Amino acid sequence: MRVLSYLVYIALLLPIVFVLGASLTAGGYIRFPPDGLSFRWYVAMWNDPDMMKGLVISFNIALITTGVSVVIGTMAALYLFRLNARYRQIMASLFLSPLSVPMVLTGFAMLVLFTQFGLVNVTGLVISHVVVTVPYMLRTVMTSLSLTDPFVPRAAAILGAGPWRVFWHVTMPILKPGMLAGAMFTFLASFNNITISVFISSPGASPLPVVIFNRMENLAEPSAAAAATAVILLTAVGILVLERHFSLFKSLLGSTR
Repeated sequence: MRVLSYLVYIALLLPIVFVLGASLTAGGYIRFPPDGLSFRWYVAMWNDPDMMKGLVISFNIALITTGVSVVIGTMAALYLFRLNARYRQIMASLFLSPLSVPMVLTGFAMLVLFTQFGLVNVTGLVISHVVVTVPYMLRTVMTSLSLTDPFVPRAAAILGAGPWRVFWHVTMPILKPGMLAGAMFTFLASFNNITISVFISSPGASPLPVVIFNRMENLAEPSAAAAATAVILLTAVGILVLERHFSLFKSLLGSTR
């Protein structure tokens, strides 16, 4: 099993290694092994107005999507947690249904719908990203709630704490690990989304993953590999920093022991 695990890890890491190597090539096109080593394509990426604009658009969309998803997902989790087990399972399946539909079909369906309302733009991108990221938020918050005693807020109320005080001092600390983990997953899922974004984005307002996809399709310049590598590294660093400071995964998994 250990050997099999290592083989799986290698299979997962190989594409990243190839992209990293291609981004460092000194040649004029994507190739692995690279034709020498150079950072010229990282400089080209930084000086590329389309990529920088796409980076800003991706960051803004991911930020708005995360904010909306945190509110909707947390409220939905609190509501579902108060239902009995049977209705909770039914409603949870409804909220999580976007994850069971292939992203390509979801993107095409949203393209057809948003075309009718003139939402094939940044607003449509935010709406579509919220639809597919709320389930991540709901899952993590529900996990935090399921790992705690449901009678703790009620005990605080019996001891004289008001509704706002119960929520802020009792419920929020319970929700914090799930909310932070969900916000992290939501931001990354939105920032790196390509399957839906390629349907909804409009010319001149495309997120970075769509810009990279178009460059790979038409030019296959190493600057696209450099941008992809930068996104991968930023994502990995973001996860490591959050895990180091907030111990998100330990908070979610450690309480089960």
